[in-house]
Amino acid sequence: MKTKYIIAIVLSLLITTQSCDLEMEEYNKITPDNFYNTEKDAKLAIAALYYNSITKVGTWSPGLFVQNINSVLTLSDIAAGDMMACSYGTNPWEYLRTHQWTESNGYGTQNVFKYYNHISNARIVAKQIEKMDISENLKAGLIAEAKAVGAWKAAILYDYYGPVPYPTDEMLATPAELVYPERPSKENFVKIIESLFDGKDALPEADYGPNFGRINKSIANMVLLRLYMNEAARTGDVNFWNKAKDCAEQIISSGSHELQNSYSDVFSVNNTKNNEIIFATPSDYSFNTMMWHAESLPNNFPLPGGGSSNSWGGYKILWSFYDTFDANDQRLSGIAASYTTSSGVEITRENPVDNRHGLGDGAIPVKYDLDPNQVSFFQGHDFIVYRYAEVLLAMAEILNELQTTADVNAPLVAQVSKEGVTYTSDGGNTAYSFINAIRVRAGLEPLTTMSKEALRDAILMERSHELYCEGTRRMDLIRYQRMTDGNGYKKFDNDENKFLFPIPVSYINEYKGNLTQNPGY
Repeated sequence: MKTKYIIAIVLSLLITTQSCDLEMEEYNKITPDNFYNTEKDAKLAIAALYYNSITKVGTWSPGLFVQNINSVLTLSDIAAGDMMACSYGTNPWEYLRTHQWTESNGYGTQNVFKYYNHISNARIVAKQIEKMDISENLKAGLIAEAKAVGAWKAAILYDYYGPVPYPTDEMLATPAELVYPERPSKENFVKIIESLFDGKDALPEADYGPNFGRINKSIANMVLLRLYMNEAARTGDVNFWNKAKDCAEQIISSGSHELQNSYSDVFSVNNTKNNEIIFATPSDYSFNTMMWHAESLPNNFPLPGGGSSNSWGGYKILWSFYDTFDANDQRLSGIAASYTTSSGVEITRENPVDNRHGLGDGAIPVKYDLDPNQVSFFQGHDFIVYRYAEVLLAMAEILNELQTTADVNAPLVAQVSKEGVTYTSDGGNTAYSFINAIRVRAGLEPLTTMSKEALRDAILMERSHELYCEGTRRMDLIRYQRMTDGNGYKKFDNDENKFLFPIPVSYINEYKGNLTQNPGY
């Protein structure tokens, strides 16, 4: 509803201001008219746009990027159906994996739509900052950041639900009027997202210091890169592949990112904020907490200092997906296909012991190394969302689709395989140069010339092995939409209506028939 747009941002400002400033003030009198007076006010308003959405605040708070069912990462890989499962029970987890959701039984699909009015919050903040008497450079950067945070959320919502209600500027200027904004067409919503990113050149370069976690040029280009690739596949419009190529080249040419020496280095607690990471949710042991291992490890999984994890035994890698890996793939080090409990019980695929607290439902996606300083269920890793490795694989896919070369080069990578063979990528600018940088880092032999279709399959396979449990699988399967000869790939769903989640019924009811449901629900 229209009135929610102003209420939400004022409440966010109030919460953020109270948490950051101990000086007594009359917070109940904060309004958009009297708040935006100083640079500090503007920065607090920007911070509110991240609160409990882009960043996770507190132990059990929701957020777009967390390790539970509220997260778009977990939703993506569970709903993909062929990569990951959860042992917590049929409802909602197995229903989500097997696509049994409906508009009245969401099974996790309803958790993200609530962020749609955050887009308006970002626009309101940007418009208020426009009126401020501050330096033009500072103003441009803050406006760009506010709009980009809104665009970021809009792109995520578009992926899951299609276009969401989008009020006009006139509606936002008169919040007291009860208005139900319409859903734009897909084409217009993509243009809206692009327009919100118009000022991205005013954003800072990637920052691995105090501003880590705030949107920057690399994150903006990453969000657009995914958007354009998916639109290219949906529409068949080659212009989107060219736009995606430009975004990938901007990230690569920025010089802000590089591959780590090994796959495991990326996920090491002693190597947080490494520059392969484009975005991660910053975490610590008490405030913004990271609990991937609490969700994924069985309760009898051994810890470095001895004893068992007492974790919840949730997430599993399906054995059918595990079997698609080459046995020499060094990325398998992050997946436990066997383990010995602290009491000496050997648990294997052949002796799974238990579905949930064992290996019956699949292998264990440890992913991040075990943290010797873990506090209760809280580990010290940041929760990784976007990585440079994905950009390189995206570039390989883009170049293969366009049948062209890049204006930038792939990294030159050398790695010793498990068998003692040294493999080297070529550091060139072809599709093979980019995919082989990732394969070689994993200790695998570089690919050589193959057909466009065969390379497309190889890239999809490589994406799944490199980016498992990082939230890309659902969109990848939707983008590809075809079967391949028993290599573990399948259509996302034979029912194309399942490409989008249903709009939660509560919002349909609130809009009194003015909000159209997605087709098929």
